[in-house]
Amino acid sequence: MPSIKYGTTIIHYNLHRQTRKDAKISIDLVNGVVVYAPDKMTDDKIKKLIEQKAKWIHEKLEEINEVQTMVQPKEFVNGEKFPYLDRHYRLKVNRADTDTATIG
Repeated sequence: MPSIKYGTTIIHYNLHRQTRKDAKISIDLVNGVVVYAPDKMTDDKIKKLIEQKAKWIHEKLEEINEVQTMVQPKEFVNGEKFPYLDRHYRLKVNRADTDTATIG
């Protein structure tokens, strides 16, 4: 996986070459940093582009990390509420030796 160094941070990115006119940088929680570049763009130009956008990429990665830490993990305990179709349902845990889960 290619990467660049921005300050003390190393930015790893996935590179996808496509038939397109310009480069696109995408950042999300699942895939991280993905660069979509034209087939004819050289690796040096791609690296230079990412170095130019490194501040913006770093800021977006920080925002994603903040959102990720704010999300509370589900504990699956009695009484916990789960949203479903614009309503909240309370979880009722029945302890039994079964292979399937049932909603009731």
